[in-house]
Amino acid sequence: MNLIIIGDGGLAREVYDLAINCSSQEQNIKIKGFLSEKSSNIESLGYPPIIGTVTNYDIEEGDVFFCGIGSVTLRKKCVEIIISKGGKFINLIHPTAVISPSVKLGFGVAIKSFCVISSNVTIGDYSFLQSSVIVGHDVIIGKYCQINSFSFFAGCAMIDDQVLVGAHSKFIQGAKAEELTTIGIGSLIIRKVKKNTTVFGTPAKEIMM
Repeated sequence: MNLIIIGDGGLAREVYDLAINCSSQEQNIKIKGFLSEKSSNIESLGYPPIIGTVTNYDIEEGDVFFCGIGSVTLRKKCVEIIISKGGKFINLIHPTAVISPSVKLGFGVAIKSFCVISSNVTIGDYSFLQSSVIVGHDVIIGKYCQINSFSFFAGCAMIDDQVLVGAHSKFIQGAKAEELTTIGIGSLIIRKVKKNTTVFGTPAKEIMM
């Protein structure tokens, strides 16, 4: 399969590294290049070239995609453009991740090194788990979420779609983050975080951005 990475920033380069680790498993992944809406020096850094934009790229036989864009709203927009053209997305799971056989994964999901995903967890389409995320039993993570390193989710926590969770954040059992919320780095979530708000602190409180 010929993998095309959407984006050309830091997260896209992390996706490139993750794909190389994954290609040593049963998947045979050849990285074809990146899609970017702007000019980039990524090729000068030793990476494959920019081969087009999300809007103008013509999908070829054997192409598969992964979105390496950190913004959850922009990620959704770009993914939907590729899907409208008939593009298919793959999952990238680092070989050191520990995942219960009862876990349900969507499409286009990344799980990086040393994550632990417990029993009966659901992870929605196009969500990205950075390294060393711990997810307890029966947690639900929605679509297009960005979960950063060392975050912890106790059993039955719920994360709706397009949520950004900062590194070292913690959710107590049953806590919830509604759609389009941002959880600041190192925050402790002890109750429901309302839609489209930003919270920070221990315990987390809403802040104005």
